[in-house]
Amino acid sequence: MVRISSHAAMPTVFADGPRRLTMGLGRLPPEDWLLVTEQRANELAEKRRLLAVGAEVLAELTEAEGAASELLATIEAYLARHHPELEIAIDDGRALVRAGLSVQEDLCLLLPGPAGHRLVAAFVAFPARWRLADKIGRPLATIHAPVPGFAERLGQPTERLFAGLKDGTAVWRANWSLVDDPSLHQPQPSTAAAAVVPEALHLRVERQCLSRLPLSGAVAFTIHTFVRPLTEVVADPRLALALADRLDEMPPDMLAYKALDRSGTAAARYLREQCGAG
Repeated sequence: MVRISSHAAMPTVFADGPRRLTMGLGRLPPEDWLLVTEQRANELAEKRRLLAVGAEVLAELTEAEGAASELLATIEAYLARHHPELEIAIDDGRALVRAGLSVQEDLCLLLPGPAGHRLVAAFVAFPARWRLADKIGRPLATIHAPVPGFAERLGQPTERLFAGLKDGTAVWRANWSLVDDPSLHQPQPSTAAAAVVPEALHLRVERQCLSRLPLSGAVAFTIHTFVRPLTEVVADPRLALALADRLDEMPPDMLAYKALDRSGTAAARYLREQCGAG
């Protein structure tokens, strides 16, 4: 029987207070690095399906080979210790593929370089409207260039964080948005604002973890994605009202970046009405 991780619930950082453009980092206990949820079988099956149909989910530069092998060994050791009941993927010789088919998380590896940390390998089956081909080989500053305010306020702090990560230390943050499609695999950038009808929206949250691999010096960036219909979020009035507040606080450029410029206000109003606070 698969044991569900003790911290497998969707992160609800939007309930922590007013919105601020920060990295929002927290310390991560070693035993909470990877999550196992009731969706494990379905998500691993979807990863295998995407690989089988040739979807763009895998990229690896030659320089990342050692880091990918170290990441696989680290994941196998973690699962053996904390989830010994789980099977490890062994049907593909490539370390990055084996690693990605053993966990629900998407996996990215970044190595330091003259322009800062660069994305050198990734198994990303569940992108949130971005293409791996647009990111591989590029430094953090370029990867995050489309994010409003990132260059001015978060670019240097983010690079300092990556450079300063110590072996054996992990941190995490969460990123959230509302989407009109519950599919995990969404590689195409959004070209239009999400549907205005709030009942058609879903809360999508990424639990993002950063840790240093001691032998290769690479930073492992893991992403566990949760998707929940907005119609279910209203079952918890505290969370629903906090989410409504965050939507109201979001500046226009960020609303547009998240494709919420047409639906953000409607979603906030819906959340409040459903909680009797409209």
